[in-house]
Amino acid sequence: MSRPVRFLLAGLGGLLEAMAFPLVVPQLSLRSLDPSGHLELLAWVGLVPAFLALEAAEGAGEAFLLGLTAGLAAFYALIYWVSHAMTAFGGLSAGVAFVGLSLLVLYMAFHWALACSGAFTVRRRLGWPSWVALPVFWVASELLRNHLFSGFPWGNLGYSQARHPTVAQLAALVGVYGIAALVVLVNAVLSGWWSALRVGTARPWAGTVVAALALAGTWSYGAVHLARVRREVAAAPRLRVGVVQANINQSIKNEGRRHGDAILARLWPLTVEADRQGADLVAWPEAAWPWGVPPDTRTFDGAAPGVTPLSRAHLLLGASTVRWVPSPAGARVPELQNSVFLLAPDLGVLGRYAKYHLVPYGEYVPLREWLPFLRTVVPDLATAMPGGRLEVMGFEVQGRRITFAPMICFDAIFPEIGRAFALQEPDFLVNPTNDAWYGYSSGPYQFLTIVQMRAVETGRSVVRPAYSGVSAIVLPTGEVAPGALEVGPVDPELAPDPDEPPRLLLADLPILRGQTLYTTFGDLFAWSCAAAAAVQLALALARRGGPSTGSGGA
Repeated sequence: MSRPVRFLLAGLGGLLEAMAFPLVVPQLSLRSLDPSGHLELLAWVGLVPAFLALEAAEGAGEAFLLGLTAGLAAFYALIYWVSHAMTAFGGLSAGVAFVGLSLLVLYMAFHWALACSGAFTVRRRLGWPSWVALPVFWVASELLRNHLFSGFPWGNLGYSQARHPTVAQLAALVGVYGIAALVVLVNAVLSGWWSALRVGTARPWAGTVVAALALAGTWSYGAVHLARVRREVAAAPRLRVGVVQANINQSIKNEGRRHGDAILARLWPLTVEADRQGADLVAWPEAAWPWGVPPDTRTFDGAAPGVTPLSRAHLLLGASTVRWVPSPAGARVPELQNSVFLLAPDLGVLGRYAKYHLVPYGEYVPLREWLPFLRTVVPDLATAMPGGRLEVMGFEVQGRRITFAPMICFDAIFPEIGRAFALQEPDFLVNPTNDAWYGYSSGPYQFLTIVQMRAVETGRSVVRPAYSGVSAIVLPTGEVAPGALEVGPVDPELAPDPDEPPRLLLADLPILRGQTLYTTFGDLFAWSCAAAAAVQLALALARRGGPSTGSGGA
């Protein structure tokens, strides 16, 4: 196999793997091309071309570059939409936005390269088959990407199975990392068989047995666990919840002060309607209140014309809070936080939560002290301060205390945040978000799969109000309840109906409590894989010489 062929195979493997995730190609459709997730099956075979190329690599350096090539192909396909915020709302040129996108893609692909080069080194020096090394190195790299430089775990291979509820239940045991390990294991064994049949390497019988047992165990556990949780959901107590989707494109939202009355006119009437229909809680999207408010605000009664107390519903209201603090130069500067307020029916404030994990270069600029030329992708937006605590919020309904975990937008992509909330025994999770930044793209649909996995890991329902969709109720099984609200007019130039009205999703939310094995032990599986990868690599580096060729063998 020539070197150009190896790199072509690596790129093909990355593209095939990307196709297992929700994808939107605006030139073909403004909606997900595969809403049912049939292409998720590609995840189990998509990396085979890349792993075949990896087995034929001439050295660890080439293995690194092959992994990088596969990662670049995968992540350009997965997150092409990141540049949309830079061009549409940041005023950046397409060229500059492409550079910004490329740096993020390179960061993500770097971790695939680490996994491939590490596994290659173990295979080459110790003679161990790829199916032994690749899964643990891959999970270690996914774990690193979750934390390095504040972390961006988007596109973890485990999310490729979020729309397959039986397989997704594995996350209740070992988190999303366990599914990623299983996907890589199957791909590695299949690539070993391809090599055995085409090139004559040893046949991976042992790996086949391990993969078959892992798949059978996953399927059996998933089927039993899914059936049990579905029964619990059917018998669970319910909470009447309303989700309001504003359906306003981001360019108008960014001018909240100018269009505040119009924005509120889309949110408040549906809030009143949900209250009239018996909602116990109405949830607004992230930063939906069009004006900044002081963090110590005590009531929203009369805060804007027409905003008057509700009859019974509590309201979770997303708003940016602004506090003026002195700067080192002596001037007063604004300190912003992305917050949600929990309001009683009389609109008095019961509590406030500030977003814990901010978006790098979106809400704050890392390394700005050392690299002052760096800025946010939307220069007109002031940087924000993170919240300091992960605390549940609560209110009373008919004498019963109801608590929930308010994971604002980016908070939800980190499994450890969902787990930290779940340990506080909330009745459900809420993920207020604003996906209008992504335009008509794969972004909102991919984010939804991430939230689906948080539901499985924590064993809890998730309420997801999105500013322009996808708004949904996610059940503790990870399944999306009927009635999810599709992406609205985020881009007036493409929208079939730029003036599409706001929408209301009203549902009876099942409340489950208790702990899953994942919430009990957290990322123990992932850290164990990282430790195993470190031990394998140490053994490989300590060994001088070693087998000159690897195999996918037993």
